[in-house]
Amino acid sequence: ESSSSTSTTTTTSSSSAEFPPPLTSIEKVQRAATFWSVALPIVANYYGLIGNLKLQEVLGTPLSEEDVESLWDNMHVDGAKKLSDVVTDLKGFYVKTAQIISSRQDLFPKQYTDALSGFTDNLDPMPAELAKAVIVQELLNRDEKFEDVFSEFDEVPLGAASVAQVHRAVLTDKYGGREVAVKIQRPSIESKLLADIANLKAISKAFRNVDALPLDYYTVMVELEKQLADEFDFVAEAVAMDRIYNSLSRSMDGTEVTELPLVLPRPVAGLVSRRVLVMDYLEGVPLSRAREEMERRGVDPDSPEAKLFGRKLLKALTYAFGRNILETGFFHADPHPGNIFVLANGDIGLIDFGQVKQISGRNRETLDKEMIALDE
Repeated sequence: ESSSSTSTTTTTSSSSAEFPPPLTSIEKVQRAATFWSVALPIVANYYGLIGNLKLQEVLGTPLSEEDVESLWDNMHVDGAKKLSDVVTDLKGFYVKTAQIISSRQDLFPKQYTDALSGFTDNLDPMPAELAKAVIVQELLNRDEKFEDVFSEFDEVPLGAASVAQVHRAVLTDKYGGREVAVKIQRPSIESKLLADIANLKAISKAFRNVDALPLDYYTVMVELEKQLADEFDFVAEAVAMDRIYNSLSRSMDGTEVTELPLVLPRPVAGLVSRRVLVMDYLEGVPLSRAREEMERRGVDPDSPEAKLFGRKLLKALTYAFGRNILETGFFHADPHPGNIFVLANGDIGLIDFGQVKQISGRNRETLDKEMIALDE
């Protein structure tokens, strides 16, 4: 995790923190109504445009390609602006979806990827007192106080996403005295986010038969729903973290210890629950901010040194993911630039194991043969 905060406390009282309750049925309806009040007109406008274009063809007066492209462009601009506004208003899983859309220029119209590119992982962090209260409830023994576990705890999070936020901390000597990152799930967030994605599935289903779209977005949303369900269980994430570490730290036949191509955080034994995960702290910057960090340090991003690092990065990721996918079939399934870290010493780190996938042996064999055939 990136080191970016300076506010640290060593004494804590979290008894005053108030846990937000799950959304009531009325609040879920209100949230859905807000979304649909924007989404339905967007859907209707697209169907209206498709109908008008078909009518022009039936009447024998089809529009030119340039005119059709202009109409689609204006429709995308208008829809993207409205969608961006409702995401800003509702936040929650809509922010996560906006981040995914903005990173997939190959799947979504440019107007949408541009309009949704401004949503970051530092949106609406929960108060530090609430974060500490979650830790107390989830991790501490009955006779323990917060300061029995943490000698330092940065109140400003390193990052805050839709499901959880991460704080830098230092454990007490009793727990090893090491510097750690603490991932804390937002209280009552599961039902809220699952309701959000249900709305997104519904709107994407309305577009399933639209030939003008490049793919079936409903299938995309169904897969996102499966991935989201995995992200609520930090015990499973800790297991995945260890499993990938173990697979990369041994030779292919399992007989020898090998040097890791990437730096992977390890969970701290005894400090993992379904909603809190304490793990190694990785000091560095995400790959998404690497160019900015180079410029800040006076390093030319186009220099030979930077290009050499680029080759090192590509080699490390190719080796790690190649082994995981083709050897065990179990791999990190969310390697976007925010989860790949450039560490202070120049090493490359990989964080956030909330999304992992398992490929069957038969599919791995098929993939092996296809890659060999492509190489030939």
